[in-house]
Amino acid sequence: MTMREQEIREREKARVARLEDIVGRCKGDKWRFDTDGDQTHIIARRSTGESVILGTLYADALPDEVELLTGALENTALFLRLRQRAILAFRSGQSAPPDHQPAARLREGDFAANAAILCTDPWFHRFLERRQHPAEARAIHNKEHADTVLKSLIGITSKTQLNREERAQAAFIDLRTDFELWKGGRT
Repeated sequence: MTMREQEIREREKARVARLEDIVGRCKGDKWRFDTDGDQTHIIARRSTGESVILGTLYADALPDEVELLTGALENTALFLRLRQRAILAFRSGQSAPPDHQPAARLREGDFAANAAILCTDPWFHRFLERRQHPAEARAIHNKEHADTVLKSLIGITSKTQLNREERAQAAFIDLRTDFELWKGGRT
């Protein structure tokens, strides 16, 4: 992972921590909206029983925008819960820490074939371009070049190692996970 990518991840972690803190402090609060002529008010009913107008939206606001803003607290709490569930699911599928890990803990599946398929994906090409060492970075236009960059990034000479070697498989799974996260943020 490059320094730039590490910095981005650290900023994202800080933003998520901030959202968790805010949602935690708003626990028990309910947001709703109320219309008054051509205005829509976002009203918070706090856990203390107090009701306050947080903001006013005017007639030019589209229904989707009103829904997005009025549901911000509830939706943020939902996404944080989903994130926590995803973390737990991911961890439960992970292998044990190295000091408790049994020998040869390979996962089932044809990872070599999966890597070959990924190397044909133009989105994966763009992702690999960003992961290359800056001194070696250049555009990737075909599966052969993507294959070469993939092997270099995870330290293998043949994709068959992905089905035979635990270290290679773990490196590929990490790279593939990073790609899915990156791609999810792009689409």
